[in-house]
Amino acid sequence: MLYGRDAERARIAELLDRARGGQSGVLVLRGEAGVGKSALLDDARERAAGMTVLSGGGVESEAQLPYAGLHQLVRPVLHHHDKLPEPQARALRGALGLETGARDEWFLVSAGVLSLLAEAAEERPLLCLVDDAHWLDDASAEALVFAARRLGAEGIAMVFAAREGDVRTFEGPGLPELRVGGLHPDDAGQLLDGHARRPLSPEARERLIAETGGNPLALLTLSSVLSEGQLAGTEPLLDPLPVSARVEHAFLARVRELPAETQILLLVAAADDSGELATILAAAEELGSGAEALDAADRAELVRIDGRRLEFTHPLVRSAVYYGAPLSKRQAAHRALADVLVDESDADRRAWHRAAGSIEPHADVVNELEHAAQRARQRSGFVAASLAFERAAAMTSEAHHQLRLLTGAVESAWFGGRLERALVLLDRARPNAREPIEQAELDRWRGLIEVNVGVPADACDLLVRGAREMAPVDSERALYMLAIASTAAGYAGDPERVVAIAESSAAVPAVDTPVTRFLARFLVGAGAFFAGAYEQAAAELRATLTLADDADASAGIMFPGLLLFAGASGLFLGDDLAASRYNGRLAAQTRESGALTLLTQTIPRYALSEIWMGRWPSAAAGLNEGRELAEQAGQRQVVGHILSNLALVAALRGDEESCRSLAAEGRELAAARRLFHVEQTARWALLQLELGRGAAEAALIGAREITRPPVTLWAGLDRVEAAVRAGEPELAREWLAPFEAWATPNGAGWALGAASHCRALLAGDNADAERLFTTALDFHSTGGRPFERARTQLAFGEFLRRARRRVEAREHLRLALDTFETLRAELWAARARTELRASGQTARRREPSTRDDLTPQELQIARLVAQGMTNREVAAHLILSPRTIDFHLRNVFRKLDISSRMQLAGLDLDGDEEAAERGSPSLASRP
Repeated sequence: MLYGRDAERARIAELLDRARGGQSGVLVLRGEAGVGKSALLDDARERAAGMTVLSGGGVESEAQLPYAGLHQLVRPVLHHHDKLPEPQARALRGALGLETGARDEWFLVSAGVLSLLAEAAEERPLLCLVDDAHWLDDASAEALVFAARRLGAEGIAMVFAAREGDVRTFEGPGLPELRVGGLHPDDAGQLLDGHARRPLSPEARERLIAETGGNPLALLTLSSVLSEGQLAGTEPLLDPLPVSARVEHAFLARVRELPAETQILLLVAAADDSGELATILAAAEELGSGAEALDAADRAELVRIDGRRLEFTHPLVRSAVYYGAPLSKRQAAHRALADVLVDESDADRRAWHRAAGSIEPHADVVNELEHAAQRARQRSGFVAASLAFERAAAMTSEAHHQLRLLTGAVESAWFGGRLERALVLLDRARPNAREPIEQAELDRWRGLIEVNVGVPADACDLLVRGAREMAPVDSERALYMLAIASTAAGYAGDPERVVAIAESSAAVPAVDTPVTRFLARFLVGAGAFFAGAYEQAAAELRATLTLADDADASAGIMFPGLLLFAGASGLFLGDDLAASRYNGRLAAQTRESGALTLLTQTIPRYALSEIWMGRWPSAAAGLNEGRELAEQAGQRQVVGHILSNLALVAALRGDEESCRSLAAEGRELAAARRLFHVEQTARWALLQLELGRGAAEAALIGAREITRPPVTLWAGLDRVEAAVRAGEPELAREWLAPFEAWATPNGAGWALGAASHCRALLAGDNADAERLFTTALDFHSTGGRPFERARTQLAFGEFLRRARRRVEAREHLRLALDTFETLRAELWAARARTELRASGQTARRREPSTRDDLTPQELQIARLVAQGMTNREVAAHLILSPRTIDFHLRNVFRKLDISSRMQLAGLDLDGDEEAAERGSPSLASRP
């Protein structure tokens, strides 16, 4: 029976009702030990009529075993695994020990958990109860939180219970929380009256409630051990210790009253991580305790026997038993458990128990721990693997072996997203790295960490130093490190360093392979680009693109993310199609393989191409997804990159408040980590916003603050227009020169069109302007950037109106307005309407298209379905459940007034004119 808890029960009841209605939800219950979180979970289980209930939880001694908690929770529904997308199914089977040789990416495992729960919910609404979440192994916690954050229309309710104030915490960022406090004094009094062995005096009753803060477990446990005098109020209560400590002391006092054999059995059970009664009894027998010792523990209500399992009545009982015993006896219990765990399936548990039972270095124990670490990595248990490698390193005294084990711990911590831990391990490994090649390998890992979450300039130094040492023995890896260093230097806004890295790459004694050919050309091309040698850069970067496919095919897993450099080549060339192709391919590969670290880096690069192609809603949806994933992975540098790109989308749309807020947040991150590229992109967003507002002086201030490539080139037209409109033609010519020098050898239609547009602006109202505008529009007809083309049409229309050629002006102004309205570039559309009215024609505001009713996520789903993907394929791509995809797709059909996927495939979902020219009807034209 629950006393009180009306508010908590109502909150959980709402969650259950929503799940029965097809909507998912999650709640994290937080509170101190014994406050009643588990009782609320039990109450939820009893009220889950018509639902499938899955129960699991964390156990302190299982915190190093990857996916132990997850396996416990999902075991009853594992028969659905064959319905999952195969990469997810394979990863999940591997993680839970059902298949060997599976992928080693926790990202895929986490996506598989979401899909598995969604499949189970297809039969009946699902309730997942996770107790003691703070003791979940890290792999299970990450997978369950990942799934919980992506619940939608599956009919799943998830409730976590986590203790506050313990040595471990359950993070659950972004999940709704409810703090469970002590009982109201009236409810606490009813609890005492219903369970105390004799009536308490009013004074003792009031004092006990006050001392425990209404904690139910503390009330019941402490009242059961009070003396007659304390119950009567004639003797003082316990010293004012924390509630959990008091309860633990009370439990320990009850344990010490039991026979010695029972205390041995309880200690073995506390050291055990499985709860398997047979294992506990076998180990206890090794220490001289028989099965009859259970009887006393059962009578003392310290344990529960449920079939073949033994459970402590509360985690504090386990803690009291284990930590109340001397170290020597705890070690003996672990050794006994290791001796009885003889099956191969128990190899990991056996290794950890042997390690816990040992102090001195022991080769056999080190070997078992190392194998346990390798198995954990195969199951995506990177954090557990890191812990096992680290423990093994602590038990060996040989420096080279210790270095190898610590390097394995670093690598596993990196893949597990524990970057601060990885840095600590690197510091511990450094003294053992006595050879230059060993130091270079540590530099590689530290540099990779810095590139993703730290300071790019520092990463560059580390990677260059490491590549120098690596070059004589592994030229491919050395060039790869230099390519990453070059990218880091670009992010740091250090073009001279990019040039120096390119020059140093020529000294690497490269073996002629597809990878070395590709990387060498990229490094030289990047160096020429940042040196302003644009003709050489164009030739080298074009060559890089021709070599990319062969290099990627031969790279394997040795050089993850190799296509990032091909995508960067496309961006440096202004080749939107190449940038989109390679960044899009890499994004697809990383989704398929579950390489989250690379996916988050790829998303903002791919989004740039989508922005330039006019696919702003799709770009925003992808960027928001990437922001969530990068924040979850702790990749603050990537978050900054994404924020600055989101600010650019907001500027183009004319959303001033969002643009300024996102740019400020991005610049704050940039300042903390010296992310020069992020800072420059954020300033570019603000420049775009001021141009749209017609604020010439403010735009010029922003343009002056953009000082380094590639942003100076990508923003070439914006900077020149800002200078011209602010009355600074000489400055505009100064800025135009490098832009033209870059655009000419690259040959991108949009860039050549923008250069002619700039020339036309500088020509003012003379005859040359008309020719230059016409040339610009010719280039834009093949350029693929609708927004840039519309800006040229607007500027040409303005020129013609000033020349009193109003009829000719209207044609260009109407085309510009149509594109701006299609793109929903509100500020630019307003400028076009004003010009059109000035030309003598009323510009009727277009009715919003049905596409405008779609949310970014709905538009993203609609585009993927229109490409021919099934709901399950879309779900796997976007890391959502098929039922959530179906829910959003029904909304898409309703909003677009269509009824089939075939109709959806025939619509122009991007709103660009190129799609319409290919025969796809524009949504804007629909009735």
